[in-house]
Amino acid sequence: MLFLFNDKLFDIEQPSEVINSDAFPLSPFAFEQLTQHEMLFLVREEIFADPLLVHDVPARAIQLATIVAAKTNANAMLAGPPEGGANTVAQIAVLLAEVSLITLSSLNFSQRAGTLTTAAVEQAVWASLR
Repeated sequence: MLFLFNDKLFDIEQPSEVINSDAFPLSPFAFEQLTQHEMLFLVREEIFADPLLVHDVPARAIQLATIVAAKTNANAMLAGPPEGGANTVAQIAVLLAEVSLITLSSLNFSQRAGTLTTAAVEQAVWASLR
């Protein structure tokens, strides 16, 4: 399953398989109890700690993408601080979207070719949602 997290695409496994694996940071029970509000707070905390998480710690970004995919219908997420930076976790903005598989596949092709840019992702996905 393709998942766009900011300007990077990840090919995540089916969420149900990942959640039940030993490598997942939450127990299946803890995950089941996680509300959407708590999920978004978790994303905000991680991005507040490392705004470049998708590039710095891709394994953690994949875990967050999996959680979001399992708790929502989204297959794309844009998360980051406002232009001037964030002083608190609450200032981290999170935008979720359902993006067509055609769009994600096209972006994935560009990413694999090494030609994907943040501007291309912005134009293909996020600009139309603002």
